[in-house]
Amino acid sequence: MIKTVALVLVAGLLGGTGHVLLSKGMKTVGDLTEAPAARVGGMVLSAITNPWLLLGVTLQASFFFMYITLLSRADVSKILPMTAFDYIVVAVLASLILAEPITPARWTGIGFIVLGVVLVSRT
Repeated sequence: MIKTVALVLVAGLLGGTGHVLLSKGMKTVGDLTEAPAARVGGMVLSAITNPWLLLGVTLQASFFFMYITLLSRADVSKILPMTAFDYIVVAVLASLILAEPITPARWTGIGFIVLGVVLVSRT
């Protein structure tokens, strides 16, 4: 079980960091849904060559492969909630890297998620 928890923590770090880097990359590209049709092609090219986006995709792919490895070790109903650890990673990194405000209410919500993860992991 200790090895599984360690793998979940690494997966959470990879996945959470990947989410933040994807956001950082896309903020430099801009909002694709609001872009004029003539600009979308250039924006997509900018997105697929953006180093933050590429690193984020790589980390997300690494998370996925760790996740399927974890699914081979334990029940999905246990593993999936445990990967919610990445909410903490995202909140901390979003604050540090993206300068996003993390309100006390948001931290409280994350705390409830973590409490749920602890309860699920003990069953």
